[in-house]
Amino acid sequence: MRSGPLLLLAVGLAATSCSSPQEPHGSPVLLSVYWITAGQKEQIWTVSDTDTVVAPAAGQEIDFVFDRLLDGSRIEDTVTQNGVETTMPKATPPVTVSWPDEATAMSTPPFSDSVLYNSEPFYGAATAYLLLRPTTAGFPSSDTVTFALDKTGLTSAYGDQMLGPSQISVTTAPFSASFRLPSGADGAATVPSSYMLPVVFSNRAGATGALEPFVHVAANGVLLPVALAPDANDPTVVYLSPASCLGGWPIGVPIEVTMAAGAPDAFGVAMAADATTTFVGSGPAPTAPDGGCPAAASDGGTD
Repeated sequence: MRSGPLLLLAVGLAATSCSSPQEPHGSPVLLSVYWITAGQKEQIWTVSDTDTVVAPAAGQEIDFVFDRLLDGSRIEDTVTQNGVETTMPKATPPVTVSWPDEATAMSTPPFSDSVLYNSEPFYGAATAYLLLRPTTAGFPSSDTVTFALDKTGLTSAYGDQMLGPSQISVTTAPFSASFRLPSGADGAATVPSSYMLPVVFSNRAGATGALEPFVHVAANGVLLPVALAPDANDPTVVYLSPASCLGGWPIGVPIEVTMAAGAPDAFGVAMAADATTTFVGSGPAPTAPDGGCPAAASDGGTD
């Protein structure tokens, strides 16, 4: 009585083991494009909605999602390094990026990126995606960034070319700045006299030397010399601290900080509006080195 089902099961397993399922024929369809900033995803294009959107300029990764597997060999090269087989982005990738004013809005060193392929169905069953990653996060602020898709490099395993646009554009948001205070409330924050104030930009910031002329710090109307230092891990953050000759922030008085309009992002795009904050220093009175500070410049520039 039990031999029948067992026999059917064995036949079924044998048929499965002998079969050689293949990827279905057909053109990969571009379903959506995601812009990733600080780990947060924003959909900037879908097959049903092609309106241009505004995205944070500090993009870390752009994901192009397809409805099926792509031919990965057209996106990456397989190489052997120290006896280990691995994949590397092609020198001429199937997705490239540009903006109209590249000649003037360009970082130092110049913008570069890598295009990689991921066959895992991260965005849903049967999907695959390729990802474009800037070498250093960020695109020019207040600009139109265009991704050109080479359909001959975006195909199925059988050479069926992708279906979708050959170009996708996105507008990047303006360059701006904010300040990270312990209390989270401007005008009420109290900080230690040695506090390094994080200035958080909306995009990769310009070099500290380029930002210095736009920093104005005053206590009781007296300009204070300050120092800027980049964050070692986050190119959108710069730390503002009292110059060493001050020994610390003045105690018990409002300290007004302005990052003035004109401060540049890493591509030379200027902030359109001032960013300001106020805090109060606390703790023991700072002890400055002998000799004190030189007179602050009239424009509030740094020491």
